[in-house]
Amino acid sequence: MAAEGRRIIGNDCRRFKKSLPTSIGYWTAVFEISLVNCTIIGSIPDELSSLKNLCFLRLGCNRLTGSLPSSLNLLPYLSCLDVSNNQLSGEFPALPNLDHLAILDISRNRFTGPVPTVFSKSQKLQCVYADHNLFNAIPASISQLTSLRNLSMSGNKFSCEIPPGIWNMTALIRLTMSGCNIFGSLAGVGGLHDLSTLDVSNNQLSGEFPSREISNMLGLCALHVVGNQFSWGEVLDMSEDECKMMMCMDREFQETYVIREGFHKCHEEHGVVPFTGDISDSEFEDYSEDESDDDDDNNNDDDHDDDDDDEED
Repeated sequence: MAAEGRRIIGNDCRRFKKSLPTSIGYWTAVFEISLVNCTIIGSIPDELSSLKNLCFLRLGCNRLTGSLPSSLNLLPYLSCLDVSNNQLSGEFPALPNLDHLAILDISRNRFTGPVPTVFSKSQKLQCVYADHNLFNAIPASISQLTSLRNLSMSGNKFSCEIPPGIWNMTALIRLTMSGCNIFGSLAGVGGLHDLSTLDVSNNQLSGEFPSREISNMLGLCALHVVGNQFSWGEVLDMSEDECKMMMCMDREFQETYVIREGFHKCHEEHGVVPFTGDISDSEFEDYSEDESDDDDDNNNDDDHDDDDDDEED
């Protein structure tokens, strides 16, 4: 059967009669279980911990219930754990021995308690997708996950400030925390100098928007801050950038956000920038003048070309 090939994949779903059997613990040669979108029901059996060679456990998009077994901590080579889009609940268990874990996807479940940060031993953890659960806190210890490149925590029930240590996680390239009732400010965000995507939309963030810090984040491609309570004390000028950024911001940015030359580059490369609210024509007066001048120059060039043609005739 599939275990002899050391992989259990989607085609093997029919062997399980819609649930994971306890006998799975006998298949000790298996290094990969990928049963995504197989309509599997029931709980995750503790017997999985017997699969000491298991590297990839992908059980996303099923109907799994119950808690995540703490016995998964006994899988020394596990590098990918994906149980996303299920109905798992309870607090996330302590899994401190997963030294090889690189990808953790527990999104769209019903996990409670704090966001899991019990992987501080792992220097390989690069992606944590914990969005759309019932987590209620972001522990300060999350900053110990120094190798993280992707951290997604949107759609939770935090009601807390962003731990300042997050701004020291310099490996991050994508940070999403939309719609999770966080408050406080974004002071210190400039520490994430390699960040390409920042989404903190639809929260309770306030204070002065860190315009200068954002301006210096030259790799930032997507910025979503709509639905907060920022004050705009300093103009954010991206006119020196190549404007790779796609922006989603509040109406207040009409008066304080200067795009100028970069906007046209951004529009040409990416299409319409998704602002909320209207942008007044005054923001683009300089452009219309420049374009008029360009048109005049082009017309003059055409006249010169016509004169040259007449002379040749």
